[in-house]
Amino acid sequence: MEDATNYTASESTYTSIAKNLCYELSYSGLKNRVCFIIHGFWKSRENVPDLLNDWDKAIRFTRPGFTVITDMRTMITHPQSLNTLHEEAQIKVKQAGVLQVANIMPTDNIAKLQIGSLADKTLIPSRNFATVEEAEQWLDQLTPRLN
Repeated sequence: MEDATNYTASESTYTSIAKNLCYELSYSGLKNRVCFIIHGFWKSRENVPDLLNDWDKAIRFTRPGFTVITDMRTMITHPQSLNTLHEEAQIKVKQAGVLQVANIMPTDNIAKLQIGSLADKTLIPSRNFATVEEAEQWLDQLTPRLN
């Protein structure tokens, strides 16, 4: 495992699982929560060759009823060809027993539509938020803290 990273909007310490130019994945054992941060534009699957394997690593840390916070504030619309990759990742998370996903939405309007369409297709339990604080607060109300 890589260095421990504080997810700046939260008081919890998240342990880094993967970090590259396109995304970051980390896990908080205290909250049983995965944090997924999407950065900018992904041109193709070749830009994110390890995404599904990194999700497998993150899921191995979780316990049933885990939550996910997905920070997409800097995301720019991804090509349609990447929709299947996002679907595969969401299906993995759903099959692993996610309780809820809190999405912090991008400012890019097309990306917002893309996210909504994917969630409708995979039926992943999710809710959208404008800020990290709102998303964290909502997820914290759903799950007890673990010690």
